[in-house]
Amino acid sequence: MAGSNNFSFGSGQENPDGLQLKLTFDEDTRTVYGEYRCPPKFQGDESTIHPGVLSVILDEIMSQINEAMNFDTTTGELTIRYLQPAMLGENLYLRGWFVKKNRRVVENRAEIENEIGKIVARGKGKYIEKEEE
Repeated sequence: MAGSNNFSFGSGQENPDGLQLKLTFDEDTRTVYGEYRCPPKFQGDESTIHPGVLSVILDEIMSQINEAMNFDTTTGELTIRYLQPAMLGENLYLRGWFVKKNRRVVENRAEIENEIGKIVARGKGKYIEKEEE
């Protein structure tokens, strides 16, 4: 599922400085999933991924759910829980799911899991539907 903006930092495939996430939407379960291996340029401490990059990944997962469900939204609030360090060069498994929509607010959840099945970070997002012009 390609983002509509090919230069988006999160999933724009034409942004050489971005994450270039490749995410897939499952319509039946209203979930997004994918895999990612973080390059060294996004390092935090020692051989770990910078926590800010993890928050971008979680936000991107949840934003892609909205896009796939035809909600035109902007990020309103993110709550991120960092459970353990995510290591550079390991496969990360990404998943997110739609929770609910209440008027103009869409709520989603997302998780990043490492190679051994441990969740490294969890996110909750509230996304505000843009006003129609």
